[in-house]
Amino acid sequence: MHFFYKTIIKILFILSFFFIFACGDNGGSKTSKGHRGAIKFECESSANEKVCGLEVIENFLEEGHEFATFEELNKDQEKIAKIQCVRGKKFGLISYNTCLEGLIASCLDGKCAQPKIEPPTTDIAKLEKSTVRIDIYEGKSEDNIVWVGGGSGIIVGKRLIATNCHVALVSLEEPNRVLLVKNINKKNHAIAAIYKKKEKYDICILKKEGNEEFKLSMVPIKKCVRFDKLARGDYVRTIGTPQGLEGHSAEGTINYLGRAGDSGSTVYGEYEIAEDTKIINHSATIAGGSSGGPLFDKNGYLIGMNTFGDEQFNFSISCDHMQDLLKN
Repeated sequence: MHFFYKTIIKILFILSFFFIFACGDNGGSKTSKGHRGAIKFECESSANEKVCGLEVIENFLEEGHEFATFEELNKDQEKIAKIQCVRGKKFGLISYNTCLEGLIASCLDGKCAQPKIEPPTTDIAKLEKSTVRIDIYEGKSEDNIVWVGGGSGIIVGKRLIATNCHVALVSLEEPNRVLLVKNINKKNHAIAAIYKKKEKYDICILKKEGNEEFKLSMVPIKKCVRFDKLARGDYVRTIGTPQGLEGHSAEGTINYLGRAGDSGSTVYGEYEIAEDTKIINHSATIAGGSSGGPLFDKNGYLIGMNTFGDEQFNFSISCDHMQDLLKN
């Protein structure tokens, strides 16, 4: 019965999505052409724009938002609202809809003033739900279990976690080693195993094993922004477990975008990556234990995986490489 109920809900949601995108700007439609444009902007970097659109609308409704409509405005006021909020589309559905709500309220008060458009901000607590801590233990004997390495990871699917290979492959160096994945600042955890790997880009995908008693919470990232959409000066945020500081977060900006071979940054420690690896140099602090953790943009979308650094430079690998591995 539970399965049947979930299936019906999913079908109804897909039908509502089709209706939203099939309708024009008539009075009975919940969304305007502007709403659909905002969704398109938000999903322009997605590999599957239709699936992304579904997720954007679902998150929008789950967070308690309602689509702003022009039913109470006259034609002139509606035109003003659409024109003055057009810039909000590039920040996504929530920002555009918030702009419309403010403008509609002003127009109803007799003054169609343009509200200030702000880029959306994402709570760190929401971002860390898609971030995990990774620890690797080795059983020397029944009474002697030792920690041998670890890092951070990114939840990318219902059972899948992405991290650096230089973190995950430690689990294969000796027998009797186990890879443990833990929700940030929670007790929930599970055992995982290496599922896919692309060592030349230092990207490994882990698969959570079915230890339901541990109830590891899996909240996948919303979206991966393509490397060619990034620019120097863009805001970034890191989350991970540097030096054991679980859930540590730092912010900064992108300082350099390029290929590892062009920058001379192909070797770190005993690990070497391919010359065509897309790298992001940024000013947000990372350290030992950050490896494999997420690098987010201002909207809370994933742009890279924190991988290596020193006292002067912090480097992340573009999430393009992670997406390619997941698809193949």
